[in-house]
Amino acid sequence: MDIIRTPQGLYKTNCYILKENGYALIIDPGFHGQRIIKELQDVVPVGIVLTHGHADHICAVDAIVEEYHIPVYMHAKDEELLVVKRRMPSGYKERFTSSYIALKEGPLQIGPFSLNIWEVPGHSAGSILVGYQHSLFTGDTLFKGTVGKVNTYNGDPVAMKVTLETIKTLNPSYVVYPGHGVSTTLAYELKTNPYLFTP
Repeated sequence: MDIIRTPQGLYKTNCYILKENGYALIIDPGFHGQRIIKELQDVVPVGIVLTHGHADHICAVDAIVEEYHIPVYMHAKDEELLVVKRRMPSGYKERFTSSYIALKEGPLQIGPFSLNIWEVPGHSAGSILVGYQHSLFTGDTLFKGTVGKVNTYNGDPVAMKVTLETIKTLNPSYVVYPGHGVSTTLAYELKTNPYLFTP
């Protein structure tokens, strides 16, 4: 499997393209849809998965759907983020207009990609983690050395505490691919991240 990371937009939101056996899955296409489409010239895209509904993670959804007519997956609890007006830099849309399939916790098959989905509210009500093989895509829930902020429109500090306990139960061999910044490993975060490490 190849994982292509393309930081997008003002916030350098990580869009990930998973390529496997001629197929591709797109995670968090935040901006610059045409650039993402160029990365898909040698594969057949089968779907888009959104780790949550914040604008910097979704702005290229419509461009990709228009090009490939593929399904979009998002947790329904973040639908309100698509309609609530928020202050965003010029160029960021408030929503995408494509329909989506509501994500739920558990296994999910999209084309040849066998995923695991965890519901992890805190940064947003509909935040999820996406596990695929040895990779864990964490959106804005977990970063190297820190976690996502909870003072967002539908963030919840109490829910984040529960989410962090859930993360502690996951396989430490996962390579973590966050929504911003560099990758890390769950084993490293469990030993060093102040929000996960217990002396």
